[in-house]
Amino acid sequence: MKMYDLVAPVFSLRKWRILMKRKLFAIVGIIVIVIIGLIVLKSILRNKNTKEQTFRTVLVEKGTILVKITESGKVEPVTTVNIKSELAGKVKKFFVEEGDSVKAGDKLALVQQESSQARQVAQVRASLERAKLDLEDAERNLERKRELYEKGFIAKKDVEDAEKSYKSSKIQYELSEKQLWLVLGGTEPIKAQSLASKAFYNIIVTSPISGVVINLNVEEGEMITSGTQAFGGGGTVLMTIADLSKMIVKTDINEVDVVKVRVEQTANIGFDAIRGKVFRGVVKKIAPAGTIEGNIVVYPVEVEILDLNELIKPGMTADLDIIIGRAEDVLCVPKETITEKDGRTMVILIKNGKSVPQPVVTGLEDDVKVEIKEGLKEGDKLLITRFERRLPEESGRFRGRGHPM
Repeated sequence: MKMYDLVAPVFSLRKWRILMKRKLFAIVGIIVIVIIGLIVLKSILRNKNTKEQTFRTVLVEKGTILVKITESGKVEPVTTVNIKSELAGKVKKFFVEEGDSVKAGDKLALVQQESSQARQVAQVRASLERAKLDLEDAERNLERKRELYEKGFIAKKDVEDAEKSYKSSKIQYELSEKQLWLVLGGTEPIKAQSLASKAFYNIIVTSPISGVVINLNVEEGEMITSGTQAFGGGGTVLMTIADLSKMIVKTDINEVDVVKVRVEQTANIGFDAIRGKVFRGVVKKIAPAGTIEGNIVVYPVEVEILDLNELIKPGMTADLDIIIGRAEDVLCVPKETITEKDGRTMVILIKNGKSVPQPVVTGLEDDVKVEIKEGLKEGDKLLITRFERRLPEESGRFRGRGHPM
């Protein structure tokens, strides 16, 4: 066998492989060209659509514009009272629980005096007892002297001396009574029939207002300090009572916006916890002085909730829309139609198929619309541009797409 016969098949195989690689490269190249062509075609079509949609039209319509300041705040009762005891001692019993409704004068807790204060009360009460006996003796002596004087047995000076002694005893008694009243907290007069009672060693804490017990701060058996005699902290808070018939939202408004807020402005109030319902409110108080929070000057503002119900709880987060301006049944246009040219406020009016710059006088504006006071009428068609704010040529023909407000 010749060498040529052995080499020829190998050479043919290599040639076939080279041809196949070339065909594969050609196919891949065609596919790449097709993909690039599709991308370019799509880009051209997209640019064409963009140009077609760049300019649209909108009709001038009547509507309502609300200008508002949006803030968040926290719900608080208008009236909240921290209840304290006039006596230091031990809490023997609570007559209420958290969530209970109470009326002014209702019993809240029983407090037993601590030993040192009990001794003080005992001493002052003993002084009052002695003053009472002295006053009774002086009164009887005065009556006797008057009788003897009328019968001519004694001189008038003896009667005058008895009167002075009676007045002195009466002053001493009133001072002792007041001292005991102050030791007991100074909340109510001392009843004569109670002077001999051991009830002074305990005290019943009553509610000063009608409301709801929103918090109990101590437990039965706990020792507390007096709300009238404690230094620094002012005594132990037994519980907190709030009048839930009136509640407010407290918020902070920055110095830029607070100048637009006025007392009695209305507000819309929403709650994360109460979905789908908007409550009415009214601005009741604007702080005269601001505070600094995060390098920003803010002013505390209180908004009263007018539509109260049992779902609204103290501490809830509220979203406020304070209405600082309102215009109803006025001509409105989208903000995108307004532009500035040569220092004037303009819109592009479509008239007889042409785009014509039209000066206007604007009024209130919200996040979407602007009030038109002069320059347009209801039903006028305006140019609105989505991608750019340039003005078309004043006399150019225009073909646009209608766009409702």
